[in-house]
Amino acid sequence: MTRFSHLAPVAIGLSLCLAVHPVMAGTLEDLYSSQTIVNGKYEKNRQSGFKRCLDAVLVRVSGDQRLPAKPEMTALRDKAGTFVASFHYRDRMEGIPNHDDQGTYDRPHNLYCQYKPADVDPVLASLGSRPWLTERPRLVVFLATERGTTHYALDAEDDRG
Repeated sequence: MTRFSHLAPVAIGLSLCLAVHPVMAGTLEDLYSSQTIVNGKYEKNRQSGFKRCLDAVLVRVSGDQRLPAKPEMTALRDKAGTFVASFHYRDRMEGIPNHDDQGTYDRPHNLYCQYKPADVDPVLASLGSRPWLTERPRLVVFLATERGTTHYALDAEDDRG
């Protein structure tokens, strides 16, 4: 018997109760956006970030995690920037001065990409998919941990978590 086997019936019961109540995927603006981490604001880094963001937004909008593995994605990634409606950066080291010879190319940035449904939906169709804009099932995660000899389930209300 595992350490937390007594929690299994409770966890299964709670996850079944919560999973039957679908939730909205968020606003269209949230759904058609993605972000990644890039090193600096240079074009080369931006283009690689656009590729990662395209993968992420296609999975987010469709709910199909198999899309990035499709062979057609290679050609789509090559023109990933053409699908981006707008983008902006946030310096992850904001407020920390550059060190000696460190240039801004060394600083990590969050790259935020926003897409328009009119640009992304045809891409999904070309991949044999479509947007999933209806309610989605709620995801419930139960995480048990141990700290030394103490074992407990993590809880948002618990100071230990």
